[in-house]
Amino acid sequence: RPLISTPKQEETRMRPVLPVLRRCLLSASLPLLGIGVFSGVALVPSPVQAAEAVTVDELLAGFAKMPGLYAEFRQESRFGLLAEPLIDTGTIHFADGTLARRTLTPTPSVVVMDDAGIEFGDGKKHERIELDAKPVVRQFVDAFTNIFAGDRKGLEALYRVEFVAGQGRAWTLTLVPKVSPMDEIIAKVVVTGAELDIATMRVVEHSGDETLTLFSKVDAQRKYSKIEMAKLFSVEL
Repeated sequence: RPLISTPKQEETRMRPVLPVLRRCLLSASLPLLGIGVFSGVALVPSPVQAAEAVTVDELLAGFAKMPGLYAEFRQESRFGLLAEPLIDTGTIHFADGTLARRTLTPTPSVVVMDDAGIEFGDGKKHERIELDAKPVVRQFVDAFTNIFAGDRKGLEALYRVEFVAGQGRAWTLTLVPKVSPMDEIIAKVVVTGAELDIATMRVVEHSGDETLTLFSKVDAQRKYSKIEMAKLFSVEL
């Protein structure tokens, strides 16, 4: 029995976890909705708009003041065997270090993620993944925890980070995994936006599968009441 698994074996082992990782990736992008990027990114100014490029200090200040986040999403998942993409729509929420993704159509479900684990519920079943028991998922989630903390070294240990400032305060952020097994599954994550708002997020897998998420009605100053916290950050529908 080989001690080191091959990329194909690793991909097979990861496949059951991928749906959860996709949900995590969408949820974990929430900090980007409010601040655009983070301190772990090297800004690459465009020749035309260098003077107007978003700055790290501006983004970090916005993140520090952010009480919570709300956004609506439309996710298009394209898989090799399907002629048409799978479409999901819903809302995403962030407050007090907890992320919630509430899918409304076509099948209602909820994913809630914190620094200890990930929960999923669809009204029929409830699952929880403890990160300490799933090193692969922990690796994935830790990458985005570094975004919260603005931990450049921690993020760059897992991803090659590229940030390009475009015209009119537009920007493109690309994350390329460089640590196994994520680098054997995910080819890259590309996020686009303007000012302090995210517009799209594209996840490309080495298999050719691709997920595009479009965001709208982003509110980076959302304050949740105790009643809203109990309702929206629960896996109950």
